[in-house]
Parts: sequence; structure tokens; C-alpha cells
Amino acid sequence: MTSHHANAIKAALAETTARQSRASDPAVSAWVAANAGTGKTHVLTMRVVRLLLGGTAPERILCLTYTKAAAAEMSARVFGQLSKWVIADDAGLIAALTKVLGVTPAPETLALARTLFTRAIETPGGLKVQTIHAFCERLLQRFPLEAGVPPGFSTLDDDLKRRLEREAIDTTLKRALADKAGPLGQALETAIAHASEDRFDKLLSAALSARPWLEAVLRSENSHTDETAAAAACRRLRPQLGVRFDVTEVDVGSELSGLLSNEEIAYAVSILDGGAKTDQGLAANLREARTAGSAEGRIAAFRAAFMTVAGEPRSDRFITKAIRTSDQGLATRLERARDLCADLITERRALACLTATAALLTLAADTLAHYADLKARRAALDFDDLITLTASLLRKSEQAQWVLYKLDGGIDHILVDESQDTSPEQWSVIESLAREFFAGEGTSDIARTLFAVGDEKQSIYSFQGAAPEMFAMMGELFASHARLADRPFDHIPLNLSFRTVAPVLDAVDRVFADPARTPGL
Repeated sequence: MTSHHANAIKAALAETTARQSRASDPAVSAWVAANAGTGKTHVLTMRVVRLLLGGTAPERILCLTYTKAAAAEMSARVFGQLSKWVIADDAGLIAALTKVLGVTPAPETLALARTLFTRAIETPGGLKVQTIHAFCERLLQRFPLEAGVPPGFSTLDDDLKRRLEREAIDTTLKRALADKAGPLGQALETAIAHASEDRFDKLLSAALSARPWLEAVLRSENSHTDETAAAAACRRLRPQLGVRFDVTEVDVGSELSGLLSNEEIAYAVSILDGGAKTDQGLAANLREARTAGSAEGRIAAFRAAFMTVAGEPRSDRFITKAIRTSDQGLATRLERARDLCADLITERRALACLTATAALLTLAADTLAHYADLKARRAALDFDDLITLTASLLRKSEQAQWVLYKLDGGIDHILVDESQDTSPEQWSVIESLAREFFAGEGTSDIARTLFAVGDEKQSIYSFQGAAPEMFAMMGELFASHARLADRPFDHIPLNLSFRTVAPVLDAVDRVFADPARTPGL
């Protein structure tokens, strides 16, 4: 290793150590973007330890992680550190605390450090290192009436949740098959036409996994008393998909089959047959449209005449220059038919999508009702319920303040691990918990902080609603809150990996060095 290389490593280590120290500063709210292997768990641990050394009561610290394994690891690290301080001699303890704090500890700090392990374990409602689902479950169990949940509710594990969902799906399918002419039966017939049997089950399960969105759709206002929520939702989607309010698939099909009358086709064919090979091919397609035995056959022939195999409208060269020159009126009429054909085909596809969506929503709504009933019989909630109900409870500001006040006397410091995998609903819970942290002077005499660490590149995309883009968005939101309240807030990157080697990093850098590849990666 060259001296230059060694100096570069020393400089990088020093810079990373300084950033880790800033990130663990208990007086400053921090948003940490940490690559894999850069010591984020170490920073989380050090921040908790420094909070405790600063005099923060264990019960006023909330550490939220994404998995039970992560919670166990972080808890083990914190308590492992504190337990060492109990038995360390003075010299060893001074050295350890100096490394943590960056300064020589005062005698009272030494004495405090030796008591932290016992305080963290024995204090009622002590140090909370848990998944966000566990936190929400605990909160709802303490405030069931405020949250509108059954007192003493149980929480479904993943296996039981899957079994209940399967039972709910089977119940819906049985009802649909028993009344094929009814709304469920018609919805099932439509849905099956768009998905094979095995794919259909996955499709319905996917709809149920997007339950917050699905429930919002089904709760939406319905201006027509004879219209189902699914139909109302699809009606509102029409403008976004470029579909007229008053047309059906049959209407669009009629317009497509009537793009040109038989008389117009006959005239066009008589002219095009005398043209070049391109014109003759167009004439053959139009002739096929005129002689088709069904509306769909006529539409297929028009599509062949005016659209490419890829489904795009043909360029103006689908009519040769010679025909354009000799019969400009015919060329203009055929171009208008091409443009209208493209628009109508797009609208027809959108209508088919809406029809399929309405069918899926109808089936999903019925399944969701059965699933809710199965949970209610067991006085049970699933993990999604825990987050949704907690978010709803904490959105009610007056009620939220009461709940947080009663929750172990309040929370002064929140730490969020694996923030890139936090869903919008989970962020709503965190935002509600931290809302008063940046409410301005006079709210609290104690410096209250929010800390989050994450890396969008490591996200389990869409798993349990994970929204990695929310990490940066929420960081900017809380930074703006801090600026308005004149509270310190720091964005800190950690990018020095302790888990890999230079050749691996060099290989990654070479891949990303080509801008043409970067978007795909």
C-alpha cells in the first residue's frame, strides 16, 4: 500500500468518524443517508447511549426498526454497551466514554454510566427498541376506546392472516358462482376473461394487499344511489384515462366500425388500386373491411390499414405522394380516419381497463367485507390495521396529545431505522408523534429530536407498502419544520463502506460510469 493510499484511507476514516459523531449528537435532529456497511447500526447505538448519558430517561426514547431481527440486534448492542460500563474499572470506563462523547467525562457522568444498564431494564416502560408494528400494537392496547378497537384484541400472525384471506376469497367466489347473473357473478366472469385461474387469485390477493387504497376508494362519495362504489370509482377515473363520460365499449366499437362508409371505401379502393404497392396494400385492407362478416372483422381490417403491428398510428407515408397529389381530398379523408382510429382504439382499451377494474374492485370489496367479518369474530387486527388505526388516532390532534401524554409521560426522542422501507401510513404515525418536536419555543424545555437513517438503494420495494422516495421527502419536510422553529437539523451522508473491498466498489463504479446504463439500474 502506498503512503498516498494510506493517507487517503486515514482521511476517509477521519471524515466518516466525524460524520458518525455528528449523526449521534443527541442535541441535533438528523437525517442520515447511509450506504450498506457504513456503520448505521453503530450510529443508532451511539445516539441512544449519548441520549442516556445526557440524562434522558429511558422511557422517553423510542427506537423504531423495520424487523424484529433489527430490533433485537440494536437492543443487544445498546444493552451490551451499558452492561460493560457496569463492571469496567475507572480507567476503562473513562476511555470508553471519552470515545463515545469526544471529551473526557466528568465524575458525575462516570457515576451515571454505571447505573444506566439497571435503569434501562428496571424503569417501567423503559427503553423501547421495537418494530413500528409492535409500537402501534402497544399503543392501541393501551387506548382501545380512543382508537375504536376491541379491548384485549389479538394480532394476526402472517400465517393466520393468509388463511383468513383465503377463506374470504373462497367465500366471495362461492357467492359469485351461485348467482352468475348477479353483480358478483358478472364481475367474476369479467375478471376471469382478463386473467388465468392461477393469475386471478394472485390478482385478487394483490388488490387486498393495497387495502388502504382500496378502502379509500370504497369509502368515497357516491353521487348515484343505484351505482356501486366500484362503478363510481371507475366513472371518476374516466377523465384521467381519456374516456368520455357517456360512452360504452359498444359505442366505441360502433364508431370504429363506421370509420368509413362502404361507399367511401369503394371510392378509395378504386383510386388506390391504381397506385404503387403501398397504395395497393392499403386498398386490400380497406376491401377486407368492406366485405367483413362482422363488426369486429371490419374493425380488425381498419386497424391493419391505419395502425402498425406495434399499435401505433401509421406515418403519413401510408399514402404515397402520387395519390396525395392526384386526389388530395381522399388523402385527407384517410388521414382523418387513421387519427380517429388511433384515438378510438386507445379509448376502447381504456374502457376495457375500467371494466376490468370495476370487476376487480367489486370482488375485492366483497372479499374485504368477509375478511373484516372473520377478524371481528376473533376480535383481531392484522399488521395493516395496527398502522392504519394508529395513524387515524394520532391524526386527531387533541386526542393525540392526550394519548402521547399518557404514553409513559411522553416521548422526547424518536429514532427510525431502515427508513427507506417505511410506508406512507407509517410515516404518518411518525410525523404525528414528532409533530410537537418542532412546534416552536415554549412547547418544551427539553431539546426533542428526530433521527432517521436509511438508504433508498436498499429498499424492499413495495413490500408492506415500502416507499423509498418518502425517506428524502420526509427529511425535507422535517428540515423545513426545524428551520421554522429555529431548531438544529442536519443531513448527513455516510458512504465509506466497512463491509466491502476496493475491487468490488471499482466494478460498481465502472458500471455506473456509463450514463446510458444508469437509468436502467
